[in-house]
Amino acid sequence: MGRGAALALPALAALLLAGCGGGGNGGSGEPSVQAHDPFYGVISAEPLPGEAQLARLSEAGVGTLRINLAWGSVQSGPDAPYDWSHYDPVVRGAAENGIRVLATVYSTPSWVASTPEIPPLGRSLEGFQAFARAAVQRYGADGTFWADRPGLPKEPISDWQLWNEPNSPLFWKPAPDAGQYLALLHAFNIAVKGADGQARILLGGLFPTPRGGISLDDFLASLYAHGGGQLFDAVAVHPYARTPGDALDRVTQAREVMRRHGDAAKPIWITEVGWASRGTPPGLVVGPAGQADYLHRVFELAAADRDPLRIAGVIWYSLNDTPGPLWVGHCGLFTVAGEAKPAWDAFATVSGGRA
Repeated sequence: MGRGAALALPALAALLLAGCGGGGNGGSGEPSVQAHDPFYGVISAEPLPGEAQLARLSEAGVGTLRINLAWGSVQSGPDAPYDWSHYDPVVRGAAENGIRVLATVYSTPSWVASTPEIPPLGRSLEGFQAFARAAVQRYGADGTFWADRPGLPKEPISDWQLWNEPNSPLFWKPAPDAGQYLALLHAFNIAVKGADGQARILLGGLFPTPRGGISLDDFLASLYAHGGGQLFDAVAVHPYARTPGDALDRVTQAREVMRRHGDAAKPIWITEVGWASRGTPPGLVVGPAGQADYLHRVFELAAADRDPLRIAGVIWYSLNDTPGPLWVGHCGLFTVAGEAKPAWDAFATVSGGRA
């Protein structure tokens, strides 16, 4: 999704619950807008939504917009200054429309590694940590972005997610390794919490059974076994499944792992879930009407389990279709041409908005 890095995060790929809520528009006297319930979210691939589309998302009740915050889209080389111009417009537009941004810090610049999916460990870890710290110092609770724009409703980025599906070989190369992820998480925690003590860290969305990777159960258990539970504030899952009921079963699976390790109080984010209106292979292709029905059902089921499973939010994958035949490119609420699908109306219905 990040320009010059990963262009998308495909998977094969009210207030939040206590411990993952908070934020909102700043203190008394600051400009404000009516914030939407962050439980209802979408993820956007590149290009990021502009002013008109953000206003439309707001009308439909979108409360959270997940974006990929790519190091390579901010820093063009090892000695180059940070340039935030790619992300400033979407952060500003989201704030103006009462939408929170959930930032997924994912991908390694081309001047660091041969492919974005190679994690920035070893000699590149310090540079990655500096980038993460700078991002929080810009967009976090005390960020310079807000201080420089006193007329803007303050909607700081409070939730920072580390990587995308780190238990899958599609996104962590050459192969997933819980120990390596833990090292990156430790550096990320120092950077994020050091810049904003109230910021919340989400694990990278875990795919339940990645082909050639590490199962959600084993990966999460390994993090806990090595003290990783102290480094994050919420677990994130990508419960792609044949039906909405199966998807929620996978969330329950993650909750059981957390309970076994004494971490039942932390929230779970569903940072990706979706079905396609068309495409290949056909496993998760359900047609336009089926996509709308499954969207309605998965949000309805998640809302029913919001308290029992402590589900903090659900992010639909994705906002817009992308070109190509693969099903992951056709999970959007809008077509490539920008036309709304039936799933868009379904989203507005479940969120209490207007399509």
